Amino acid sequence: MADIALTHSEREQLRDKLQAYCETHFELELEQFDAEFFIDFIAEQIGPAFYNAGIDEAIRTHALYSERIQEEMDLKKIF
Repeated sequence: MADIALTHSEREQLRDKLQAYCETHFELELEQFDAEFFIDFIAEQIGPAFYNAGIDEAIRTHALYSERIQEEMDLKKIF
């Protein structure tokens, strides 16, 4: 898998959300760089699991739609 590339705006949004979450739930004040390092860790170490789960779901969805299309095509066959 390629590295996850986030725009500057996306990184800022994630950083702000992470800082707010930590403050609300843990009474922990994360500095900007700490939050950004944590985001990097999540993207590198945890992100692939979510990415793979998304790919698996896409494969299952595609298989279901392909099966339905095949059923529809079979119904339209002329005998």
